[in-house]
Amino acid sequence: MIQEYKYGMFKINGKNYYDDIKLFGSKVKMWECRNRQVTMNDIQELLDISPGLIIIGLGPAGLITVADDVKDLLRLRKIALKMEKSQTACELYNEALQSGKNVAAIIPARG
Repeated sequence: MIQEYKYGMFKINGKNYYDDIKLFGSKVKMWECRNRQVTMNDIQELLDISPGLIIIGLGPAGLITVADDVKDLLRLRKIALKMEKSQTACELYNEALQSGKNVAAIIPARG
């Protein structure tokens, strides 16, 4: 559960993270957004938990993009995709967790 998000920082389960993150299952992993784009390499780990929903944060200003091949793969696998600015992505992630969905997320702290 994401307890707090503000530019450059997440608080998750009582621990602070000062970087971009991936969330899948009960894991929180550091992630580095390269070239302001989410690529196939970025989502590979998320697919391992067979999520029904992947949430991608587009950064606080919405400047991150998602590669077309990522969107195409998720559509083919019938995995729902939501793309929102980081604050909204955090809220959507928490709502999905609370409703019992198998959800994964990539959320940049900045960008």
